[in-house]
Amino acid sequence: MAPQQPLSSIHTVPSGPPAMSSTSFLTRPSPTITRVETILVDVPLKQRTITDSQSSVASVEFVQVKVETDAGVIGWGFNWNYTKGLKAVQVMIDEAYAPAIVGRPALDRHALMQAMNATTHFIGRVGVARVGLCAVNLALWDIQLKLEQQPLWRHLGPCKDRVRAYNTDGGWLSWSIDELVADMQRIIDRGFDSVKMKLGRPDPREDFERVRAVRRAIGDRVNLMVDVNTVWDLKTAVTWGRRLEEFDISWLEEPMHPFDVAAHAELARELDVPIAVGETIYTLHDFRDYIDRRAVDIVQADVTKLSGIEEWLDVAALARAHGLTVIPHTNVQQNVHVQLAAATPNAPLVECCYESIHDIWEDPVRVEGGWYTLPEAPGVGGKLTDTVLAEYRIG
Repeated sequence: MAPQQPLSSIHTVPSGPPAMSSTSFLTRPSPTITRVETILVDVPLKQRTITDSQSSVASVEFVQVKVETDAGVIGWGFNWNYTKGLKAVQVMIDEAYAPAIVGRPALDRHALMQAMNATTHFIGRVGVARVGLCAVNLALWDIQLKLEQQPLWRHLGPCKDRVRAYNTDGGWLSWSIDELVADMQRIIDRGFDSVKMKLGRPDPREDFERVRAVRRAIGDRVNLMVDVNTVWDLKTAVTWGRRLEEFDISWLEEPMHPFDVAAHAELARELDVPIAVGETIYTLHDFRDYIDRRAVDIVQADVTKLSGIEEWLDVAALARAHGLTVIPHTNVQQNVHVQLAAATPNAPLVECCYESIHDIWEDPVRVEGGWYTLPEAPGVGGKLTDTVLAEYRIG
């Protein structure tokens, strides 16, 4: 038997005739949003606990958003977190966003986003508010794409028919050097030509030795990236960033606190290795500041940290105008990021991570020989399977 749904997680209006919409891509009126439901799940990884400099991860929380319409079309959106706390996002959607959009035309996405944004004016528009906003945004896009009967990448207009992947699943900080080297080799043997490993041990000399061991093992034909997850200060980043350059590092990711643009700008001036940031940057304006200060080389815009697809595309366009590459930060949101990258000329790569739970999605994208395939099912690709929703539901 399916678990009982809490009333606080469902918002409905009486059924009625569809409301007229200013959206013109369809000849018929926009369907009206009649109901918004949220489901909170906690999905265990099908591997041992993984660790970076900030967290140890044994499971991933998801908030699944279901937006129903009077046309019978359902939009599915989501967001996620590898630590706890998505209950706050669920409450934000249930108590602020859902009442702002129920009863309104589902295709008037810009107006709906403005209405939801207005509810966060005094409590802040990043963090929890942004994460919830994106989940609803994906559901609204899903409705439109299902009405159009096409996947997101076809709607946007593709510039590539597959997307190259790089792999992070073998580079965890808790691995011994022998385990690290063995996992990196296993990944390369599967066809990946780019791999990433975690840094941020208490003694940076240990990080240095781990990078040395991996580079020796994989040779110089494989791209190697490193990710600090924000724990270094500027002095440490300059000192060890310079030392790591001898290993031909493709980029140094999140070396310092993400809100310190000035420190990243100084670091970028000091190092030859490219600086990558974006995993914990929440707005177009923040990316603009990084780009204006020349504090970033690789823009890792994450649709699930921004307000949704429109803002991700804005960031990608801004980066392209400045000659910068976009490589979206990706843990579990590969279904969306692969489609965005397929339609973005300056997005050559998408991260492959948390592979043990790639099958949680109803229509998962696949990695074959180091390349992501593109989905053909209409929509965004953000629905968890019914089994996952039933088995791992916590709220």
